[in-house]
Amino acid sequence: MKLIDEFEGGRLFRVGRIPVLDLHGSYHAMGRQYGYLLKDHLHGLYRTAVEDYFIGAQNIPYERLKRIGIDIFDLYPRRFKTMIYGMAETSDMSVGKHIILNGLEYYGLLFGCSGIAVWNEFTSGGPLLFGRNYDWYSHYREFASYLTVTVLHPESSYASAIIMFAGVIYATTGLNECGLFLELNNGMPVSGDSNYSNRVPIIIKLLTFLQDHSTMKQLDAALNSTRANYAYIINVADRDGAYSYECSTYDIMRLTGDPRGLLVATNHFVHHSWGTMRERDTNFKTITRRENLIRCARQSLGAFSLSKMKELLDLPLPRGATWPPGERIQTVYQAIAVPDDLTIWLKIPAVQEWSEIPLGSIFPENDR
Repeated sequence: MKLIDEFEGGRLFRVGRIPVLDLHGSYHAMGRQYGYLLKDHLHGLYRTAVEDYFIGAQNIPYERLKRIGIDIFDLYPRRFKTMIYGMAETSDMSVGKHIILNGLEYYGLLFGCSGIAVWNEFTSGGPLLFGRNYDWYSHYREFASYLTVTVLHPESSYASAIIMFAGVIYATTGLNECGLFLELNNGMPVSGDSNYSNRVPIIIKLLTFLQDHSTMKQLDAALNSTRANYAYIINVADRDGAYSYECSTYDIMRLTGDPRGLLVATNHFVHHSWGTMRERDTNFKTITRRENLIRCARQSLGAFSLSKMKELLDLPLPRGATWPPGERIQTVYQAIAVPDDLTIWLKIPAVQEWSEIPLGSIFPENDR
C-alpha cells in the first residue's frame, strides 16, 4: 500500500486506484479524518450518484432522497451519527448531503450477491477462503470507482475494516482484527419485501457486531438476538469455519454447509424449515448461481486455493455466478477474505483487477 496523505492521526493509502482509509480515535475524530482525506471521492460520488443518476436520470426528487436518508440516519447509534457530523466539518459538504450519501443503497435496494467459503478438506488444510460477489443493477457500476476500504480503530472497540462506497457508514462486507468476517446478501427476492421501519437497520448492526465481538460464539449470540428490518442472508466466517444465517423479518435459521468445508449462499433460503419458500427462483438466478458454485467447488475438492477462488469468482453465468456484460444486473465488486492472515483481495471489474489489501499491517497486534 502506498501512503498518500495524513490528517489528524488518520492516514490515506492506495492500492492501485482503491483508497484505504486508516482512521483512529473518537468517532468524531475519525469522521474528520475521513472527510478531509476522502474529500474528492465524496464530492465525486455525490455528483455521480445523487445528482446525475438518482435525481437526473431516475427523476427522484431531492426531498424524497433526503427523507429516506434522514429516516435511516435517525435510527443510527449516536457514535456513528457523530462520525458523519465529523465528516461534514472537513469535507466541504453539508451534513444534509452526507446523510443522503450515506443512504446510497436504499435508493435502489434490490441487489443480488453470492458468497462461497471453503476450508478443511476442500483446501487440504489450507486457510479458509471466503469469496463474495457484490451484485447490483448495471447503472450502479458507475459508482464502483468510488469504492473504499475503511479501517476504523474506535476507542475501546475492535478495529474493523468495511468495503463500502465513499461516505457510506455501515457493513455489508467487513473483517475485524480478530479475524471475524461477515457479508450480507439480499433475501427479499424469495421472502418478500416486507420491512420494519421501527427496527435499527441490520447493516449498521453488522458494523457494531464487528466492533464489539471477537469470537464466532459471540457473533452467533448477537445475530440470534437481532430482528432484521428486511429479509437478509448473512454469511460469517473465522479462520476455522463458516455459517450462513437466513434472516426473515420474523425468524432466523443457521446453516453449516458441507461438513467437509464448503458453504454457499446466494439469495434464496435453503434451510428445510422454510418449506416452499426455499424453492422459489427469481430473475436474480439465485438457484442457478448457487448450484454453479457448489458444482465448481466440488470439482476442486482437496485442491481449492486462492488462485482457484479467483478463477471461480471470475467465471460468468451460465457456468459460474458472476454476471456477464449486458445483463440488467452486474457484479460491481468481488472480495476474497482470508481471516487467518487478515487479508482481503479485492477486484472491481470496471476499475481494477485482483489486488491484495493487507489489513494485518493496519490492524493492531492481537493474540488471537
